[in-house]
This record gives sequence, C-alpha cells and structure tokens, in this order.
Amino acid sequence: MWRRSALLLVAAALAAPAAAAPPAGDAPTHLQQLVWKGQPVYCGGGRKRFVALTFDDGPSPSTLQLVSALQRHRVPASFFLVGSRVAFWPAGARAAARAGVLGNHTWSHPHLLRLRPALVSRQLQWTQVRILQTTRRLPAVFRPPYEQANPRVDRIARSLGLVDVRWSVDSGDSLPTASAGAVARTVLQAVRPGSIVLLHDSHSWEPQVVAALATGLRRLHLKPVTLTTLLELDPPTSRAACR
Repeated sequence: MWRRSALLLVAAALAAPAAAAPPAGDAPTHLQQLVWKGQPVYCGGGRKRFVALTFDDGPSPSTLQLVSALQRHRVPASFFLVGSRVAFWPAGARAAARAGVLGNHTWSHPHLLRLRPALVSRQLQWTQVRILQTTRRLPAVFRPPYEQANPRVDRIARSLGLVDVRWSVDSGDSLPTASAGAVARTVLQAVRPGSIVLLHDSHSWEPQVVAALATGLRRLHLKPVTLTTLLELDPPTSRAACR
C-alpha cells in the first residue's frame, strides 16, 4: 500500500509542473533539455562567473549549523539528501530547502551498479517521496553515490525527471586527514567559473569552510549559486570544458 501511495505521489508531483508549463512553441528550459539528454553533468558552461557549492550525505546532526552559516554569509547551496536519513533529521532537510535546492542522493547510499533496475528505481522513487513529504520540494537533480552510474541508471533517473549531476572540484573533505583550512584551500585553488564543488554535510567544521569560501570566492569575483541556477543560466557544453 505504501509503495502504491508513494508512486502516486511522485506521479502527481511530476505532473504538477506540466500544468504550469509555457504555451506550446516556447523553448524548453535548459534543465529540461538536460533531463532529456540523460547524461551526467560535471560543470556549468563557464561563460558566467557562477559556481555551485553542493553538499552530499545529509541531512545530519550538523545540517542546521551548516545552513545557518550559509545564510549568514549569503551563500546559496545545493544539498543531495539521503532519503532514509530525512526521517531522523527532518528539520535539517527543511532548513536545507530554505537555504537552496535539494537533490536526490538515493534512499540508502548503495552502489547502484550492483542493484537490479527495479531496485535502482525504488532507491530514487522512495527518496523523491520522502523529500517531497518532508519539505514540499521535489528534487530535479540526482547524484549517484560513489559517482557510480551507467546509461541504465541515468535512463531511470531521466524517467523521474532527474538530471545526474557530478562535480568538477572535489574539496577533499571526505579524507581522514581533512580540516576546514585544508578543504577551503583546495577548493579556492581549483575553482573557476562554472565549477560544481563537492562537499559533505557530515562535519561539525563545515560552517568554517563556508565562511572561508564566502570570503575567498568574493576575492576571486565568483558568485555562489544553486545548481539549478547554474544549469539554467550557464548551461554546460562538454565535460572537457570542466578542466
């Protein structure tokens, strides 16, 4: 019964934007075009001085402090949530929704290439439902755990209206030796217009990283934006352009 209700909820949510779609003849948005292509995205086009900070693996006990730091420094961000964790920290998920945009990081953070297609679909559908029920936001972007996906996985994501978004700058904050200072330096040395930065919502010191990045990005004349803003206003050209 829950599975049937979940699927109906996802279907209704996916259909809702269509009712408000532009009149026939209007060009599709860049985000819609990326969904149709069904290919991973690694960065923006680099034509504008935008960068996107993304945080994986939340929500967590640290999410509220992270969101507070982002809002204090006026830095929009994107959060790839793990569906099964939303029930434990729903306030964190709702706070993340207010601070930027939400993404789908699967239900239980599995190795998707080890799963049958039906289970991959379930991982994404359940997460869409849980995020929608908790935050009233439906993700438009998806990130496969461990950066493991293939055309079959991306076809499933596409069927749910999701764009597979990876990254062009790895902050290194998942390393055992990571620290706030080292992470900020790594990002600021590598970031450039169009960069998508990989960070994680799993450290109590991430607010310090946010503060350092807010200052450093201003000095580089780079503007943090959400993923959907980056992809819409500075759409990607090719993966080669990310280097």
